[in-house]
Amino acid sequence: MKKIKVDLQKNSYNISIGKGILARLPDELKKINPTAKTFFLVDSNVNNYHANAIKNFSEATGINYAYYVLKSGETAKNFKQLNLIYHFLLKEGADRKSIITAVGGGVTGDLAGYAASTFMRGVNLIHIPTTLLAMVDSSIGGKTGINFSHKKNMVGTFYQPNEVFADINFLNTLPASEVLSGLGEVLKYAFLLNKNFFEFVDYNMHKIISGEEKIIQKVIIECAAIKAAVVSKDEKERGLRKILNLGHTFAHAFESELNFKIKHGEAVIAGLISAVFLSRRLGFISEERLKHFLHLPGKIDLQNKIIMHSKQNIYDLMLHDKKNVGGKIKFILPKDIGVMLIDVEAGKRDVFYALEAASSFITGK
Repeated sequence: MKKIKVDLQKNSYNISIGKGILARLPDELKKINPTAKTFFLVDSNVNNYHANAIKNFSEATGINYAYYVLKSGETAKNFKQLNLIYHFLLKEGADRKSIITAVGGGVTGDLAGYAASTFMRGVNLIHIPTTLLAMVDSSIGGKTGINFSHKKNMVGTFYQPNEVFADINFLNTLPASEVLSGLGEVLKYAFLLNKNFFEFVDYNMHKIISGEEKIIQKVIIECAAIKAAVVSKDEKERGLRKILNLGHTFAHAFESELNFKIKHGEAVIAGLISAVFLSRRLGFISEERLKHFLHLPGKIDLQNKIIMHSKQNIYDLMLHDKKNVGGKIKFILPKDIGVMLIDVEAGKRDVFYALEAASSFITGK
């Protein structure tokens, strides 16, 4: 097992990564409050595979719990679903000492985190990520979010969990499409970290996709360590943490444009490609560096899922991105492996060029 600390001025916590580490959950619950009730909010796909195991484990270890199944998918990340969570918590007797435990991927974590941050002005929260994407990224750092007015994460909070348990046993039942989605965030960290990790991901891409345990665990540890270090220095995204948005301004617009029919990580891959082309267009990287950056995402077949029907619609969606300031779209762009440019502004023509180039690269047309 590996422990990584998110070291904050207030509410520091650990990310525990390994096989079978869920066995440590009862001790963590007792540490938070030995008499508090635990409220499991479980993704429906996870429920299909692991409901009995979670319930039997809870009963065998004496956890006082209630259990609620959440709808899967980005379209479920809305206020209707949130209200159902609030009603469940009230019905089952939740109070300010209660512990919400999110079991699922990024959508579950976002919903459960937002519920925990707002119910009775804040209750305890534990994340048990069950997807590659959630283990390497979304369960860490305290961002919560609800989609609103057809726009991604327009309503949200910063709310740190008490603990994160990334048990890689959950990945044994992860569909191939979810592994691909997780790769989107892994590639982002390969761009952000250094040439060694970039080359490691490149060399082991097929092993990551096939789920080779030792390789997957190393990838999760490396990515989680990067995010923990960045969040520890900039919890509320006022400076350094902005680099974690690499590719996401494009990605969130793609998700909205395609009615959330693509997975977040798939959109991130397309977003990374778009950001690289925009960086080249603005003269921040050479043609040689462009090809180097595109080598990794070029290995992944998005199966024509990212179809850019309207560049104007995508651009208009980016104009509403929550990271914008003064009506200006703010991009994070790569200059080199491990070197990012923050809050770059680009003209409409340049953005359209990047979208066209990315579309051609993805579709091969």
